[in-house]
Amino acid sequence: MTQTIKRALSLLLCAAMTLSLAACGRSREDTDTIPESTGGRDVVRTEAADKVFSLNSNSKYSFNPLIATSHANQLICDLVFENMVELDGNFEVIEGAGLIQEYSCDETGKVWTFTVATDHVFHDGTPVSAKDLSYSINLAINADRFRGRFSSFQGASYWGEDQLTVTLGIGDTQFVKLLNIPVIKLGSYGRELENGMAIPMGSGPYTFSEDGTKLLAYKEGYEGYRHPPVDTIYIVEYADAESTISAFEDGLIDVVVNDPSSYTNLGYASSNEIHNYPTTNMHYLCFNEDSVLGRYSQFRIALQYAFDRDYLVELLHGNAVSSALPMYPTCSAFSEPLNNSLSFNMDTCKRILESAGVRDYDEDGQLEYMSGTPQEIEFTVVVCADSSAKAGIVRKFQEDMASIGFPVTVMEMTWENYMKALEDGEVEVGSQVVTVDMYYAEVRLRNNFDITEILQPRTKDNESKNLNYTGSTDTSVVDRINTYLAASNAQRPTAFYELCTYLTGTTGTLITIGFEKQQIISRRGVCKGIDANIGNPLWNFSDWTIDLG
Repeated sequence: MTQTIKRALSLLLCAAMTLSLAACGRSREDTDTIPESTGGRDVVRTEAADKVFSLNSNSKYSFNPLIATSHANQLICDLVFENMVELDGNFEVIEGAGLIQEYSCDETGKVWTFTVATDHVFHDGTPVSAKDLSYSINLAINADRFRGRFSSFQGASYWGEDQLTVTLGIGDTQFVKLLNIPVIKLGSYGRELENGMAIPMGSGPYTFSEDGTKLLAYKEGYEGYRHPPVDTIYIVEYADAESTISAFEDGLIDVVVNDPSSYTNLGYASSNEIHNYPTTNMHYLCFNEDSVLGRYSQFRIALQYAFDRDYLVELLHGNAVSSALPMYPTCSAFSEPLNNSLSFNMDTCKRILESAGVRDYDEDGQLEYMSGTPQEIEFTVVVCADSSAKAGIVRKFQEDMASIGFPVTVMEMTWENYMKALEDGEVEVGSQVVTVDMYYAEVRLRNNFDITEILQPRTKDNESKNLNYTGSTDTSVVDRINTYLAASNAQRPTAFYELCTYLTGTTGTLITIGFEKQQIISRRGVCKGIDANIGNPLWNFSDWTIDLG
């Protein structure tokens, strides 16, 4: 794996992460740590080496917004293409933002109707229409960037210029939240500029120059884009770590995005402005439910109380939020009382363990479990070694469990060995075979906080997308997830509460630790009005004020 790159200066560049199980955050690009707010620092305005606004790029990766996996290129795409919807920090649709003007679903949540804002215009002057959104959704289903997001999508159709219908196989009253995806013009997927760059037609506030070196303000389009903060944005390319850092510090790059939990960290000077925004990147643990202790629900429930979730926030320097529930804490359906009831408490953990028969039978200071006679405990947790934060959480768990006499072995592994351990349920250590009892993982959930893939029983039919390595055959959990997804706005908090009490108090299957935050970073005093969100850090760029000195 790529080794962590650190510099004496401490701020970071952003990194990409896959939608699939990133138990190691395997597919990210860059990052590290920083306090949540820098608004009160007494630091002078930074001076730029030039007087133009520039964004970095990576010519080795695509600028097609549906398949762009480079975060630098995604940032550029955010200005050239518009999303269907935009979400705020509470993962709610921002009314009036994006290309979908109105939306509704039937009572099952399976049939959705959308009204498209046809006053938005592509860069060739043609109005955006429902057929363009239908075209974009159908492409996004199998696109690298969004693959897996639309697992229950069955089809899209349109009539007239502004009406779009989407049909789902599983009811989801939050489906609209998944549509913060870019729209391209019908038939333009393979379009090329004069320099050979493959870039579809967009409708955003900026359009590529024909030579691909600049973004030019498109003032003939949507009325809200006719007064841009700058008329021209220059596209630069600094491929290696040192040149990228130097370019940003010198003002040759003006804005970057940053994932503070990534394993390839690039350091930036502290004279910058940092804006955090929430993500669905969830840290969690699951059990091997075929293991000696992991098969017992009372044991799994006890360990809900054995993790100091606030330690994740500390390890990521404030760039995370702790959560005992699989939902970002600012969401409307989140249950604060239930979350608080699962707080770190080793006394509670020990009490539940003892009620499950795990206690110090021989009074040697170590806990044992009963299997005819008292048995010594062997309990192994595996974690991918690419992240000091993930390893730190598990190491603290090891120490806290040792304080009550419960021995834990932690194995930090490469991605390949980690995945093999999950698939096999065991690890070869010399001549011995060690059972995996628990695994630490990370996943980017959908914007509706659907946890189907990490808990759905594994079968031959779903194994290519399934992220469940517990060995559980509990199919009722899928029914409970689907009930939550299909719940109305009024019913959703109750449905989510019932799902979570089942997971934490009945089966103990899932232990949620928290969610990451990401950042957009600009040079101090240059950009004002930043209001980043998970799907588009630059969504309100037209409202920014940019002072290049």
